[in-house]
Amino acid sequence: MIDRQCANLLKNAQSILAKILVSENDPVVIGRKYTVALMETFLGARANDVDTRDFRIPADSAEILARLYRGNHNPADSKRKLVLFFHGGGWSVGDIDSYDGFVRRLCAETGAQYLSVDFRRAPEHKFPAAHDDCYDVALWAFENCETLGIDPTRIGAMGDSAGAALATAVSWQIARQTTYRVNSLYLLYPFLDLRDDHEAYASRVSFGDGNYLVGRAGLSAAKQWYLNEDTSTEDPLVSPIFIPDLESLPPTTIITAGHDPNLDEGKLFAERLQQSGVRVSTTHFASAFHGFMPFGVLDVAAESVQTLAKAIAEQ
Repeated sequence: MIDRQCANLLKNAQSILAKILVSENDPVVIGRKYTVALMETFLGARANDVDTRDFRIPADSAEILARLYRGNHNPADSKRKLVLFFHGGGWSVGDIDSYDGFVRRLCAETGAQYLSVDFRRAPEHKFPAAHDDCYDVALWAFENCETLGIDPTRIGAMGDSAGAALATAVSWQIARQTTYRVNSLYLLYPFLDLRDDHEAYASRVSFGDGNYLVGRAGLSAAKQWYLNEDTSTEDPLVSPIFIPDLESLPPTTIITAGHDPNLDEGKLFAERLQQSGVRVSTTHFASAFHGFMPFGVLDVAAESVQTLAKAIAEQ
């Protein structure tokens, strides 16, 4: 059963969306404004004990903006764990600024440094633009450990929803194509299967009506905006649920939410990882919904961040 705080937030979110719909009719613009409004309204207390530095990382396409987060209580010469952070939003909404408050909180409460990536978004930039940007930033981080003041053996990857797919695909590609290795993977209510086959997952049927922030229509729209018509949805870089050699992935922490259309693919991925010999830790928040973790006004969000803090401390 969804808890009272979550239910109230979802009710208030509908009011926010209704106000946006008065003046906007472009679905991409609506989604982006809605995401910003949700993040601003429900962030909660802002973590102020975090320093940031922006980098413009050269790539074949263009410079990629990435923001480094470091707790200002850490000694300047201390090398810490770095977590590459890839934001959610269906590859189309959300950006480095709308997720800034959440990443600040993660940095302050988990003790790691974070490098948040402002990858190119769909539908203006189709696959593989977002993936390529995230991969390029990951390689840059490995190659610039001294500059960043990080331990090269402790570079993890984290993403929420669609960002979890990016984190997984990037970690897999790095293992296949380089001598570097991502040492840990953190997947927050992951969206890992873009086949648009909603009937394959009971959770998409049960919780996909749109009453829990994200629904089947939103998942389908994300796929349509992100992919060209000739892109295979079974490409592992698109849908990591189809990665053939899962044993190449690092120890993985997966957080799932009870009222989430993506719940079952997160559970299935955890099972497949375990069967492949990958160490997996799963935590399920039954009273929460897809996308709940950035909303610091929720007690369950605070609890979930502590789960991440514990996992990061052990890796």
